[in-house]
Amino acid sequence: MLPLRLAIFAGVFGIALSGLFWLLGNLEEPELLRSKKMVVVKGCDPIEGEDAARICPRLFCQKHLLDTKVFELRYRFDVTVDERSGTQHLIGGTARPFVAKPGDGPARSFGCVLEGGRVVESYALSAQELRAFAGGGDASE
Repeated sequence: MLPLRLAIFAGVFGIALSGLFWLLGNLEEPELLRSKKMVVVKGCDPIEGEDAARICPRLFCQKHLLDTKVFELRYRFDVTVDERSGTQHLIGGTARPFVAKPGDGPARSFGCVLEGGRVVESYALSAQELRAFAGGGDASE
């Protein structure tokens, strides 16, 4: 009877331990976490690895757009522009609600300008302005 209890305990402990290691490994992956009170970028401080260097500027842009209330928390972002121009990093794309509601209208475009890994400007753009933004023009033209 004792060996059976020990085997069950060891099995449960092993499953719990593997789940803990999976969670700890998942904490390092870059991701945007949203709540009604706060938007947080995780896994980007410091930026380590090739994937994080590619993904984190996009997440910083999305966080800035949500923090400044340019878009509501229920929007998801599809990045179509990700270009570097000197010291500036331009990120742009379209934003759509996760679940469309009547009256939402078409998808809206956005653009961000980053310098030194920090967002210095963010915009809600029309599709035409996004094309100008992607072409290196000023988004306010």
